[in-house]
Amino acid sequence: MSKITLSVVVGALVLSVVFGYAFTQRGSAGSADPAAVRVGRQASDFSIKLFSGEEFRLSDQRGKAVAVNFWASWCPPCREEAPVLERAWQAYKDRGAVLVGVDIWDNESDARAFMKEFGITYPNGLDATGEIAIEYGVTGLPETWFIDRDGKLVRRWIGPLTDYQVSAFFEEALR
Repeated sequence: MSKITLSVVVGALVLSVVFGYAFTQRGSAGSADPAAVRVGRQASDFSIKLFSGEEFRLSDQRGKAVAVNFWASWCPPCREEAPVLERAWQAYKDRGAVLVGVDIWDNESDARAFMKEFGITYPNGLDATGEIAIEYGVTGLPETWFIDRDGKLVRRWIGPLTDYQVSAFFEEALR
């Protein structure tokens, strides 16, 4: 079995387990109801260990516009989107905006290879347990949430972003 085929099979299995867990936990104490995650609500805080070894905490970004991008190395649309996100990071990082990648249903070595291939310099980390993806009600990859300076969810986009879209959504979150 090729490495790519194995990655796809493992990714599909992990998706099944994570979504199965999410659906069985819906409504129980302490679990997120993905239907409750919507634009206009306060973004759920999370913490993720970045591939750089640092810790990223969403609540530490208050006062900045934040884009949280869920992706995986085996995801073809994520490959299409990667250069767009890197260009956006370069354009907005000095304007009060933060972009963080949350790698899900993946393994670290494949994620690091993906980041190297596309020259990704914005912060990224592995959501090994899938908890962040569940909390944000991720339904497909790539998926990106834009959060305003006050920590409110202002935009959700499922699918690869274009340069125009990511700029427009960052501008909206920066207002």
